[in-house]
Amino acid sequence: MKKYLLLIAAMLALGCSSKKPNGQTAFKAFAPDGIPFVVADSAFMPDSKGNHRAVVKISKSDLDAVVASIPWRRPDLRPETKKVVVYGVQTGKEVLNVKVLEFSSENGKIAFQPQAGETDYYVYYLPYKFRKGWDDARYGQPWNDYLAPIYNADPSWLASVEKNKTTLPEAKVERIESRSDFDAFSSMGLIATAKEKASILEKHKDNYLVYTEDRAFPIRLPYTIPASWAKKTPALSFEGQAAKNEYYTWQIGLWAVKTDLKNVKLTFSDFTSGKSRISKDSITCFNQGGTNWDGKPISFEVNVPKGNVQALWCGIQIPQNAKKGEYTGTATLTAEGEKPKEIKITIHVDDTILADKGDSETWRHSRLRWLNSTIGLNDKPVTPYSDMKMAGNSILASGKTLVLSKNGLPELIKINDRQVLAKPISFEVLTATETIVFTADNLKILQESSGKITWTASSVQSGLKFSCDAAMEYDGNITYNIQLAATDKDVAVLDVRLNTVYAAESSDYFMGAGFGGGQRPENHSWDWKGPYDSYWIGSDKSGLHVEFTGDVYHGPLIADYKPGPPKNWSNEGKGRITETGSLGQQATLIAATAAITITKEPIQYGLQLLITPVRPINTAKHFSERYYHSDPKDFTKAAEEGGANIENIHHARELNPYINYPFIVQDSLIKHIEDQHKANRKVKLYYTVRELTTHCTEIYALMSLKNQIFTNGVGYGLPWETEHLIDGYQPAWYTELPNQNSDAALVLVGASRWVNYYLEGLRWMLENYKIDGIYMDDVSFDRPVMKRMRNIMEQYRPGALIDLHSNTDYSKGPANQYAGFFPYIDRLWLGEHFWYNKMTPEEWFVTASGIPFGQMAEMLQDGGNRYLGMLYGETARDAYGEFSPRPVWNLWKNFGITDAKMIGYWDKECPVQTNHKNVKATTYVKAKQTLVSIGNFGDQDQQIKLSFDWKALALDPTKVTIEAPEIKDFQEGKTFKLNDVISVKSKQGWLLILKEKPALH
Repeated sequence: MKKYLLLIAAMLALGCSSKKPNGQTAFKAFAPDGIPFVVADSAFMPDSKGNHRAVVKISKSDLDAVVASIPWRRPDLRPETKKVVVYGVQTGKEVLNVKVLEFSSENGKIAFQPQAGETDYYVYYLPYKFRKGWDDARYGQPWNDYLAPIYNADPSWLASVEKNKTTLPEAKVERIESRSDFDAFSSMGLIATAKEKASILEKHKDNYLVYTEDRAFPIRLPYTIPASWAKKTPALSFEGQAAKNEYYTWQIGLWAVKTDLKNVKLTFSDFTSGKSRISKDSITCFNQGGTNWDGKPISFEVNVPKGNVQALWCGIQIPQNAKKGEYTGTATLTAEGEKPKEIKITIHVDDTILADKGDSETWRHSRLRWLNSTIGLNDKPVTPYSDMKMAGNSILASGKTLVLSKNGLPELIKINDRQVLAKPISFEVLTATETIVFTADNLKILQESSGKITWTASSVQSGLKFSCDAAMEYDGNITYNIQLAATDKDVAVLDVRLNTVYAAESSDYFMGAGFGGGQRPENHSWDWKGPYDSYWIGSDKSGLHVEFTGDVYHGPLIADYKPGPPKNWSNEGKGRITETGSLGQQATLIAATAAITITKEPIQYGLQLLITPVRPINTAKHFSERYYHSDPKDFTKAAEEGGANIENIHHARELNPYINYPFIVQDSLIKHIEDQHKANRKVKLYYTVRELTTHCTEIYALMSLKNQIFTNGVGYGLPWETEHLIDGYQPAWYTELPNQNSDAALVLVGASRWVNYYLEGLRWMLENYKIDGIYMDDVSFDRPVMKRMRNIMEQYRPGALIDLHSNTDYSKGPANQYAGFFPYIDRLWLGEHFWYNKMTPEEWFVTASGIPFGQMAEMLQDGGNRYLGMLYGETARDAYGEFSPRPVWNLWKNFGITDAKMIGYWDKECPVQTNHKNVKATTYVKAKQTLVSIGNFGDQDQQIKLSFDWKALALDPTKVTIEAPEIKDFQEGKTFKLNDVISVKSKQGWLLILKEKPALH
């Protein structure tokens, strides 16, 4: 109690002011009505109570009814839809006889019947049912966990209260508590009363008013001013304190009192202190724009509707060599139809130096500058790729050869000594009288860097102007922008076509364009319906991924982002993609638009090609990296028992509690990583872009950007979001945390400046945590961002790892959607809704194994099928599935699988074959012994025999034994003879070791 009395005395008159704010300043007691708002000494349980309560005291308990007047100043919309509950402090029992006498956003008058002997009460005024487990608010009806205002008071008591309501004894409201700092409204989240606002407007007649705030007091409320502004005078000035080398941030708040404010702009002067100067070029207003995710400038128009509040977040880089002193400058504020306002800014720079610009203390908001970062934007080849080479019209990129026709389109694509194309790709326009095939003779090729080569070609044919702008990068990615326009009058055409004929040796399998994936169908047609914009065609050693571009969003087509198909290719649904060709023969793919009219305005047809596999598979690396995916406390045991050596720390864990914002728990995480490194183990963190926790320190600054970062929505979601963010967001993932805490997230815009922040965050963790990589769980960015990520890792922690997880029911074919990522990631975990016991071998190979793309994978759904998985080198992750992979991992270790060459059943050179089409065999060949994985995909048990290429195995058949080693939960130990019939159960298999008997001495 003494604590609160001291706080009242100290804070009643001070409001938000502080000589030198810090991360806790905003949560100090604030008493706009003489009753302090404080954070409780310890977090109370919110279930059926909520995060906020008034602490009420009565003089005696033998009263029939008392009334508590609570100036709660609540910002939530529709407060009348939420209940008020009362509990005795000592008894812990709910008071049932409760009646709301007066109710508004500003205050409430609550009558209740005291309990015998109880003089202290809690009045919870935003009670909700705590949500257990995990869930996703993206789908279905908006959540509403608040208790409805339904009361069960005694009718006779209610009648008595109604009769005597003007004379009821007053309870004393001692303070209003929030559950934690995170839950606290603070002086910036409590609303000013109508009377207070009227008083301000009586004194100030401007169309809009300006309030300035330090970064320690984020402006929160979008539709009204905070209570703290009722205690301060609007002013065209700001003072703050900064350290040398700090990226200092502050806010300029606008209250549009009388009219809409349109096209609000801030411009800055240089800041000076004597002869010292900080250039205006060092100053940014983040709301106005900056650098987009692709490195290009981006700007936004700031408009403030009448009555609303807008925070303009500003930042200035203080030089490390700045002299101590008082730096002053001006910010000029303009809006359409309004006179400019000049705001004087004073920043006191002391002798302190912040080596990291303030980034380790998130309350400083110095990381906002990360929104405009260009980190990782370069074309320098990363491991294992090499510098590109060019000779004439031939381009060589890390084992991939592209030969260009004179029109710039591919004439030949070659990889692993296989031809991908049977004919040059052609771009054609069909009219009523002719077929115009795009040709050119002015091809110009330019090597821009060691990792990128560009070219152009153009022509005018039959009244049409064709142009081709393209680029190839070191990983085998080729980007095309083909433009088509009329030279003079409009041209009506029957069709625009991209015609591609694939070589027989590179067209065994197909995926995408409405086809799930597996063996290539002999005839397939697709009309652009569904979340697809690409296809892959190929074999085990050669192929091509083709994406049709042109829409705004180019990332994976996951459930959060459902753009329409590229409009110029799909032509309002009239376009088609057809695939034809007998198996074992050439395959023809035609993308046809159907009839359109071509005008002088160029029509763009975008393409992105990726030659596959993107790199040679490194099986030794794959088998030496064994993933643990569960509670970090059990990682050591998993390492000791099964050899797990890489840990993924998921969100909702003690060391990483908040989704996609692993910056709050720092010291204990660093200690854990250090301990694992001492044991020669690696640690990776869950870190992705799709949604972002509301525990993000910069949440209010990001909300001020008005859907630049978060997608717009009706709001709701969890009570915290309703109480603090109000609306204008789309809630996403939710996870229960210990002690009735929780983590909740908001959906991010598919491609935004948050990507830049995310990448800087990766750099920061590589440097400060020494993480060994990240675990990505379905993302919304595109291939260029993955390239930046790998560049960052190469610079700050070479060898750092990226593994990608995707739910095929969520991303609708992740191997196809994420193909552009494959050059830069290390492991696939393509998880939920892969029904391993139902897939054909061809389907598994194409959609789940990663092998045709130069990747390898692990199984997820139900732990996968541990027998069939070994055909592709796959197990489940440790602690993720019914059967532990540790026994199989121990076999890997004893056999020495990292030294073996993997030759799969899909390879014609596989030296062990079965005599049944549904039973496959994959070999792991090394000197003097071979591990053979056998798996039965059929629905029936089979009796099979094996055949061997002894020369390829380098074994003497007269000396060979076949042993099935005992493997816990996998197989019993058994010995077979070379000609034995082997029984293989449906959906099961064997792991056999072929080796020569030791010579007798």
